[in-house]
This record gives sequence, structure tokens and C-alpha cells, in this order.
Amino acid sequence: MEIILEGKTLAAAIKEKLPARAREVASALGRAPRLVGISWQGDYAGHLYLNKEAAAARKAGIRADIVLVDESPSEKDFKTLLSKIYEDDSVDALLIPRPLPPALNGLDISVLINPKQDIDGAGLISMGRLFMCKTWADVEALNTFVPCCPLAVMRLLEYHGVNLRGAKTAVIGRSNTVGGPLAKMLMCKDATVTVCHTKTADLKDVIYNQDIVISAAGRARFIKKDMVKKGTILIDVGTNQDEAGVFCGDIDFENIKQSCAVSPVPGGVGPVTVACLLENILSAAERKLK
Repeated sequence: MEIILEGKTLAAAIKEKLPARAREVASALGRAPRLVGISWQGDYAGHLYLNKEAAAARKAGIRADIVLVDESPSEKDFKTLLSKIYEDDSVDALLIPRPLPPALNGLDISVLINPKQDIDGAGLISMGRLFMCKTWADVEALNTFVPCCPLAVMRLLEYHGVNLRGAKTAVIGRSNTVGGPLAKMLMCKDATVTVCHTKTADLKDVIYNQDIVISAAGRARFIKKDMVKKGTILIDVGTNQDEAGVFCGDIDFENIKQSCAVSPVPGGVGPVTVACLLENILSAAERKLK
């Protein structure tokens, strides 16, 4: 029997409550809650994704503005832009998709992000506070934000009733945006976590006996049926295009769904990530009321 760990229903439930919260914030602040995203068109995928997020924000009653930077901005000009955004009290939330223009490769953005506006938990302060947490109660008590994609994975697992306590869990990918913070969140839920990456020897042997496998490797359908045991819970964070140009995840969904509980791509983690992001924008605005 197929067990599909879809995320559309959860995302819809989260989004349903947002317009009312946005109206309350607007009434209290005298303006709509506001998101600013910084983008450059050289990063086509990031620019497209940011525009989709902005559209979703506007639908929820959030003002969303996108600032385009030049192909080769100077570090001084970029820092000046960030300073203006940080000093603008009408800006509640900031998003800076990566990668940045190559001219900024030497700039450490993580130390420049204002934690009050850091709704995707990408800054040094936000990330540092997450990694100081030991329990999920500690995570929930943070006055900063955690990365939305890992948070969406946690929300999706909870929604589908997956018990993480003691569960042998493999995270494939060790990025600062997904794999690293996700592993920390899972440990805060008492999972026993193994982090796998490009240098992991005998990956199949490592993940075969896991209870849960979460892949953020960015490799189209590379997790095959013979790599995981029957009954494994699989969460797919991959966003790829195969050789035919078809959008797909890291997991060979069609061949695995009969034997494992698996999240689809699209329709799994993705919509929940956007919903969590919108929630965080409103939370950032609401904190100003306190």
C-alpha cells in the first residue's frame, strides 16, 4: 500500500490562518507586514523562486518588495543597501537567496544579517542560537528564526505522526541551509542522526538500515529501491531536473512508493517551506508589537 507523505494539506492549513494575522498586524502597526528580498537575475532559479515567494506573501496580505542588484556590485554598495534595509522600521523580514553575484564571493553575508529580520535563519546569530539548543523546547523558545526548509521537514514529519525519539535517521547533505541545521533539529527531537555527504564511503550500506532517510543531495532520483529497506520513511528535499528536463527529487519516487513511506516532489516539503516562510514574516512583524 502506498503511503505518500504529502505536504499540500499541511501547507494549506498553515496558510489559512495567515491573512487574519496579517490584518491584525496591519491594524496595530498602521501598515502591512513587509518582506524585502534581494536578488540578481544572474541567479535565474533563485530569482524565480523569490518571485514565487513574494507572490505567496502578497496573497496572504504581506507587502513584498524585491530589490535587484547589479551583476557586479561592490561590497561597499551591498553593505550600504543592507544598512538601509536594517534601519527601515517598515521592513519586518529580509530574504537573500544564494548564490550572490560572483563579485561578492569574498563577503561573509552571515555576519551582516540582522537577526530580527532573518526569517530564514541564515545569519550567524540565528544559526548559532539554533546550534546551542539541546531540546525541541529550546528551539521553540528561540527569539530568532531557524531555516525554513529544515523546519518544514520537521513540521511534515510531525504532521504525518512520525516518532523521532531514538529513530535511526540519515540526513544526506551537509549544507548550512538544509543538511546541517536539519541534523541539529532532529537531534533536538531525540533522533539518532547520521549525516552523509559526498565523501561518505559505502553510502548504501550506511543508509540501508536507517528508520528515516532525508535527502538534500541535489541529485535526480539517485536513491533507488535497493538502497533502502522496506518500510523506511523517506523525505525528499531535492529539487532537480532529470535528463529530459522533468522536475524531480532525489528519490526514485515511482519505484519506491510501493515499499516505503515517501514524500513527493513536487507537493511534499516545498509547499510547507513556503508556508513556514510566510509564518515567519508575520512572526517578525508581531514581535515589534511586543
